[in-house]
Amino acid sequence: MAYDKYILAESVGYKITNTARLVTNRLNNNFKQNDLPVTNEQWAIMIRLWEEDGLTQNRLASLTNKDSASVSRLINNMIKRDLVTRIPHPVDKRTNLIFLTNAGKSLQVAMIEQAQKTVEQISQNISDEDMKTFLKVLYQIDENLSD
Repeated sequence: MAYDKYILAESVGYKITNTARLVTNRLNNNFKQNDLPVTNEQWAIMIRLWEEDGLTQNRLASLTNKDSASVSRLINNMIKRDLVTRIPHPVDKRTNLIFLTNAGKSLQVAMIEQAQKTVEQISQNISDEDMKTFLKVLYQIDENLSD
C-alpha cells in the first residue's frame, strides 16, 4: 500500500490496540462495579498465582509479558491491598516468591465470573465460527511477531 493511502483508523495495529484498550476498560469497569479491588494488570498476576501459587517475580513477569520493574510495582500495590505476600526464597535469598493471601484467594470466583462476563460482552453477536476464526488469526499474528 502506498504511504499516501494509509489510514490509521483502518490499520490492523490501530484496531488491535484500540480493541485491547476497550477490553481492558470493560474488564476494569466490571471489576469496579462488583467491588473487586483489582485492575486488569493485577488480575493477570492473580490468575497466574491461582494456577500456581508461590511463583518468582521473574516468572510472573515472563508469564504476563511485563518487565520485572512493572511486576514489582504491581506486587507492591497488591501487598498494600493484602492480596499477595512476598516471601524470600528458601534457598536463593536474592529471589522472592509471591503467594496469594487469604484475601487474594477469596476473590478468585468473583473475579473469574467478571472475566467470563467480559468475554460474553466481547463475544455478543459474534458467531462461534467467527470467534474461532478471529482467535486463530490473533494466534497467528502473535506467532508472526514472536522472537
